[in-house]
Amino acid sequence: MKLFKNKFFIIVLSIAIFSVIFTSTLSIMGKTDPIKNFFGTVATPFRYVGIKIKESFEGFSKYFSSVDGLVERNSELESEVDKLEKELADSKAIEEENERLRKYIEVKKTYPDFEFLEALIVGNESENHSSFFTLNKGSGDGVKLGMPIVNEIGVIGSVCEVGYSWCRVRVLTEASSSVGAYISRSGETGVIDGDISMKDTGNCILSYLSEDADVEVGDIVYTSGLGSVYPRDLYIGKVISVSVDEYLRSKSATVELSVDLESLKYVMIITDYEIYSEEDTDEAS
Repeated sequence: MKLFKNKFFIIVLSIAIFSVIFTSTLSIMGKTDPIKNFFGTVATPFRYVGIKIKESFEGFSKYFSSVDGLVERNSELESEVDKLEKELADSKAIEEENERLRKYIEVKKTYPDFEFLEALIVGNESENHSSFFTLNKGSGDGVKLGMPIVNEIGVIGSVCEVGYSWCRVRVLTEASSSVGAYISRSGETGVIDGDISMKDTGNCILSYLSEDADVEVGDIVYTSGLGSVYPRDLYIGKVISVSVDEYLRSKSATVELSVDLESLKYVMIITDYEIYSEEDTDEAS
């Protein structure tokens, strides 16, 4: 048979037969201690390996238990972070709301004779090279065509279209927009017009100034309350350049609006105010 011709098998079989004969002989002779010593010696390496294997499994068990604990703790921390982030966002929203209300109250104190209606910008659209804001207030809230739109800084525009629960606003930078204005330092009067070439710069033109009009860079411009839908003394902006038309014998000035139209979110609609007349202006002067 091939099995008995295998050298390794023959060696292992010989060692096994020898071990049986050897241990049997020692047992008959009453020499059991050597047997124990022999098997103890042979078994020691295997016992050591077994202990190490056991320790390894226990280590793996502890490792995976530790990992499970870390995963659970990480999940708890993530929940705590989400909770804190929500609380922070809520706190920030409350802070922004309080700041907005504070500014609203300050405007009402500055213009105690005005009636204001706060509105939220819900849309920003373009049409035939013109831009409009859409607000969430309309005729159902008492909004009418031509009502001025402002914020705590200055003039924005006026209502040009009204629906029951919405309205559209034409801003001062539009070419179809105009408002009577005056320079606070010198009292010079003119008209603020939108200019399509300046639309993207947030600037307007103060026109209809006489050739010898006293206007300088840095002058502050307000609404005059004459010939427009706007009440008097609303802040428009400041003069950033002055030019002279020698042919028409007149001056004009470029005015930088005080309001950043790109960052608007809330505005105020002036629903009622005292209308100034030429006589009121002369008396005030």
